[in-house]
Amino acid sequence: MNLFRTLVASLACLACTPAFAGDEELALPRTMTDAEVEWAAKNPAAGFKALTAPPTGPLVATTEYSPSQAILFGYAGTSSWKNIIALMAKHITTTANTEVWVVVTSSSQQTDMTNRFNTNGVNMSKVRTFTLPLNSIWARDYGPRFIHEGGCRVIVDSTYYSSRPSDDAIPAGLASQLKMTYYATDLYHSGGNYHMAEGGTGYCTRLAVNDNPSKTETQIKDIFRSYYGLFTQIWTQFPFTVDGTGHVDMWFIPVGPTSVIISDWPLNAGSTQDVICDTTAADMISRGWTVTRVPAFLVGGVHYTYTNATICNNIVLIPSYTNATVTSSNATALAAWQAACPGKTIIQVPNENIIGASGAMHCIMMQVPTSTGGDNPVTYVKNLNTAQSFNPGATVAVNWISDHIRAISSVDIQLSTDGGSSFSTVAANETNDGTYTWTVPDLYSTQARIRVLAKDSLGNTGGDMNDANLIINGTQTRTGDLDGDGVITGGDISVLLLDVGPCPNLLDCLADVDFDGVVGAGDISVLLLSLGDPV
Repeated sequence: MNLFRTLVASLACLACTPAFAGDEELALPRTMTDAEVEWAAKNPAAGFKALTAPPTGPLVATTEYSPSQAILFGYAGTSSWKNIIALMAKHITTTANTEVWVVVTSSSQQTDMTNRFNTNGVNMSKVRTFTLPLNSIWARDYGPRFIHEGGCRVIVDSTYYSSRPSDDAIPAGLASQLKMTYYATDLYHSGGNYHMAEGGTGYCTRLAVNDNPSKTETQIKDIFRSYYGLFTQIWTQFPFTVDGTGHVDMWFIPVGPTSVIISDWPLNAGSTQDVICDTTAADMISRGWTVTRVPAFLVGGVHYTYTNATICNNIVLIPSYTNATVTSSNATALAAWQAACPGKTIIQVPNENIIGASGAMHCIMMQVPTSTGGDNPVTYVKNLNTAQSFNPGATVAVNWISDHIRAISSVDIQLSTDGGSSFSTVAANETNDGTYTWTVPDLYSTQARIRVLAKDSLGNTGGDMNDANLIINGTQTRTGDLDGDGVITGGDISVLLLDVGPCPNLLDCLADVDFDGVVGAGDISVLLLSLGDPV
């Protein structure tokens, strides 16, 4: 990571890093402490993520204002910081009627969280906990980052602070518990320095370039495009003496398809940070965006921001402050947010106790987007999406990813020979492990398709088939002599009528003489045209 950035920030925030007794964690600031900076300098290769191949399916990024299934927190830091989480959880689970997911480190910490949440009026029926090691509260920065690939939610990860290995492992740990597909880039990158918006564009500061000196700016943009599916606009970052994080979420947030809120600096007109914000605002206006400005302040080395907010379905949680220089602007910020987000309830949450650690509400949470399947499972077949030809007996890997709001109990592998109009089951109740080896049957089709159908314990299903017709070069024929008398007669039609309906297995469904996966009118038509023919 950029050592000058972290050193400046940590020296400004030494008061934020005392140890607390009992079950309280170290109150780590959003930036590295001086001890972490020293350790990272001595261990430059520590904690770097193993690169995975990027997603191959169509990607849709999750915006700040996308519908959320849940808001994710890491339960760490001082008691006053945890009280902020509890206040946020109250509004999220009640006014927004949305789930809250909380990472805790132990049963005793879960008890503390439960007591604190109950005291603050949280709807506990909407709270889900995950037990994982944890270093800090800054969930926005260590992730996970959720993207939709082929309609399935997947997790994309980067390397966070090597000095906080438990935080850095959270995305992979949650991917395992949630049964979501996991991808890792080879970037040093914190989630608070990337805003996703519609129109295929994401926004970050030059910190992303400075933190990855072995890569060019073009290479970094290509990585974001490969893993996020977005073109990246890189803004100038604030001086570290103004904001020790260098993150875009401290002064810029998209709040709608063409609407953004950007900081303004009433007491620092003409300053570097004011020029950056004014320049960015003018640029966004030139692109046709509606820009709302909210005040920001630098007081005693602390960056007070009103853009660092949480959008959750029908509500927006924005920070309020008690600092004498800043507090009169709480009403101004509230009015600005109300104008920028009509139809949403804007709720102010006190953040004075955490802003000195270089972050506010946006920094301590991550939106979990809703599933595209609603109450049904979602699958995406990742291969066989170009036209291919197979011979009978060949073994072919079928690969897929899946997603659901609950556990997927099993999947069925199905085959169509008519381009997806009908299917028969090749293998039922397979494990949802993302791969199946299909043995190509001895039949002929120029319109073969494979579908993976996922099922949950409640009977809900959802599936996806490959995108291209496959050719099966089989030789199997079906004569239509279903009664075995050597000639096509009305007796064969009588036998066929006993089997009308979907074929459970194409190979055994001899009455399916037109190979469409269903015994029906089409097969009767074939037999009628063949009446009297010897076999």
